[in-house]
Amino acid sequence: MNATTVTPALNMPAWDSRLAGALKTNGKAAEDDVKLRKACQEMEGVFLNMLLKSMRSTIPKADLGGSTLQQDTMQSMFDMEMTRNMASAGGVGLADMMYRNLTRQSRAATTPSLSTSSK
Repeated sequence: MNATTVTPALNMPAWDSRLAGALKTNGKAAEDDVKLRKACQEMEGVFLNMLLKSMRSTIPKADLGGSTLQQDTMQSMFDMEMTRNMASAGGVGLADMMYRNLTRQSRAATTPSLSTSSK
């Protein structure tokens, strides 16, 4: 190792403001990424809940001697929690697909276009 390879590192300030800005931007991007993934999972949960509700409507209801309002409420709460758990465990892949498409669209919107028109 010679002195010329070490000198540029010694001449750099200990805290570069550009580095601080990049770290802040990366931190915000990571936070936004987590929020987007959670929103996609919640959307998949809503979709699965609607799907399950639609499927249940095709089955004749059995009278078990209780109030149908109470049964419907409990069934709805159970379905909501079950579909939320299904979505957070990977679900049917809808959340992953939405996440990939939305991040691709976001990157395309923030990346400047390289195409130039020549006439």
